[in-house]
Parts: sequence; C-alpha cells; structure tokens
Amino acid sequence: MITYYRSKTIVTPHGVIDGALKVDDTTILDVVETIPEDGHIIDYSDFILIPGIIDIHNHGFAGWSMTDSIEPNDVYGYTKALPSVAVTAVLPTAKPEAFQAIASVMDRHDNSYTRIHGIHFEGPFWARGGENTVGETWPQPSIELTQEYIDLANGHLVEMAIAPELDGADKVIRYLHEHHIKVAACHTKATGQQIIDLHHRLGLDIVTHLCNGMDGIHHRHMGALGGFLLLDDIYYELIADMNHVSPIMIDLLFKIIDKSKICLISDSNFMANMPTGNYERYGKTMCIDENGLIKDVHGRICGSGKYVLFNMYQLHTHNHIDLVDLCKMASTNPATYLGIQNTYGSLQGGRKADFAVIDPAFNCHYTYINGQCVYDRDHHDDLINPQAYSRKIS
Repeated sequence: MITYYRSKTIVTPHGVIDGALKVDDTTILDVVETIPEDGHIIDYSDFILIPGIIDIHNHGFAGWSMTDSIEPNDVYGYTKALPSVAVTAVLPTAKPEAFQAIASVMDRHDNSYTRIHGIHFEGPFWARGGENTVGETWPQPSIELTQEYIDLANGHLVEMAIAPELDGADKVIRYLHEHHIKVAACHTKATGQQIIDLHHRLGLDIVTHLCNGMDGIHHRHMGALGGFLLLDDIYYELIADMNHVSPIMIDLLFKIIDKSKICLISDSNFMANMPTGNYERYGKTMCIDENGLIKDVHGRICGSGKYVLFNMYQLHTHNHIDLVDLCKMASTNPATYLGIQNTYGSLQGGRKADFAVIDPAFNCHYTYINGQCVYDRDHHDDLINPQAYSRKIS
C-alpha cells in the first residue's frame, strides 16, 4: 500500500519541500507536493522529516557497549535503542571482544531496528598525538595481527583506523586496501608534512574525529591537523557536540573543507544517554556531565555522551548550518563514503524508507526503517541496558 507522510518540512538533497514522502512498503517512490484526495496519509505537518542518520563511528549508546565482551542480545539492545535518536544505520566501532557477536547478528539478517553496515575498528595501532595520555602503550602495526582481526570479524570489517606514520603501517594500509577495507587515520603523532606525504603514497580514506587525537596548527609547526586540511580527496569525521571542537574552530573548518566531505559522528560510548555522574570503565573512573562531556581522572576527553542528532542541533544553533547541509553531513555523506548512497542516506525516489520525524528542537518523535515505525516517543520500551547501572559509582 502506498502511504503519504505529510510534512511542511521535508529535507531533501535539493532543498526543503512542503509536501509528502510517497512510500510503497519499504521504498520511497518520490517526494511530492500534491497528495491525492483519496491517498492514505500520515500527517506530520508540524514536524520535520529527515533522512535516517548513518553514524559511522559509534562505540555504544544507552548502556550498550560495543567495546566489551558481549553477546548477540547486547547487539540487539544497541540497535533497538539507536532509533530513539534517529539513527537508522551504524558502523559499531568495536573492540575485537565484540566482533563475533556483531558478526553473528549481521549473518542472521534478522534485525529489524538500526541496520549494521559493518564493523569499524578504531585501533589498535595508535600513537596518540595531541592528547593527555597516561601510561598507555599499543602494538606495532602487523599484517599477521591485522589478519586475525579480519578473520574475527567474519568478513564484516569495513573500516580500520591506524596511526599512518608508524613503522609497518604502510604494509598494513596496503593490506587493508587489498581486502577492500577502508583506512582511517587516527590518534597520530605525525606532522602535517608527513600526513600529506603518507596520503599521496597510500591513499587514506577518512580522518578519525578531525581535530581530536592529533597535533594542531601552529605557525612554526604544522601538526597533522594542518596536513589533513590541505588534502582535497579524503573524508573527515567531525564530532560537533561543542565539547570536542569549539564553534569558532568549526566555522574555520567549514571555510576550508567542502561540506560534502564531512561526516558527522557521535563517537559515543555506553554512557551516552545515561544519567550524569561517575562510572567505572576499564578499571578507570570516568565522569559524564549534563553536556555529554566525558572525561577520565586525568582530564582527557573519552568519547562523547551525546549523539549525532544532538550535534546537528548544536551546529544549527551555534554555527547556523541549514537543514539541508546538516542532513547531508549526517546521512548522505556517510552513505556516499560507504558506497550505499543509491539505496540509503537521502529522502528521494528509489531510496529505502529510512527516515526520522523530529521537532524544531531536534528531538526525535518517530523513526522509520524500511517503511516500518521502529520508534515512537510516546510508546516505547525502556531502551537503556539495565546492567549498565552497575557501572555507576556515584
């Protein structure tokens, strides 16, 4: 049956339309301005219709962690919670302890909530530039170890992050590309010139949380950030919660980088959307405040307690980014980066009916995946993992 989802504000790649999404079961047929008098209409006139968010860097949410040893039920809980913040597709940014559980859920093809498009591994070959890191070490890049991770993910590893300047990184990056796995540059101590040279030689695909985990820009020392900003054929992750990067720095980034190359990410962990306070994580105390800022006892930011929809609101409020550009950075660009843009990531004919219904304050009221309402703000189960409360220590 064809259904018309009516709204005065439908955000398409070509502009905002007052009309309706014309949906046939699982697929958007068109965005129309005129609705047949006898059409089946669901009226969201006072809300905003946006494409479902595709979060390509997400460690956890609502008490569900993708960086611990987990079972498939944890993955289901995670994917059931994410539609509450308009996320219809995700790359769980996982540790190897979680790979098998995520892969098993993907292999079953029976999850009806947020769609998993593959596993993103942020690590383990890091250098940690530009950060307040205390007492941590990481292994050297190794093809043998990399193959172990590929095998553990059972063919579902789609992206791996690495500090590209490390000894042995060249071989690992080429090996990943040979296996059609995208390479992110992350937690690097490289200089700007090293980044430029490495990218030209190896072809990096994306920058992990731009500005964070790297040296910045000084007029006598060009850190990795400066090198990344001089590239013109790479994607950039951006955490726009206003904790990780300041509004004025984001204004500068938007002056330099074409918005078609920016992918908004959450970089959230299990504390996102949990009560504020102190939590135990990996034997350390971490604190989350009301702004979603998560810090450890050394003052280092450790992921985000917010989500992409909140970050869109922040960009709209602080940087005056319009709805069309926000949706491109949150949905269309990640889909293009993953090569799935002809099926997902925008509200236009031929795409899956993955969309969210939000209010002007960017609160999610309804989320649809494959044309089915999977989240209703007024009628939903408790989405928080009850076991996560045991990690709260104050």
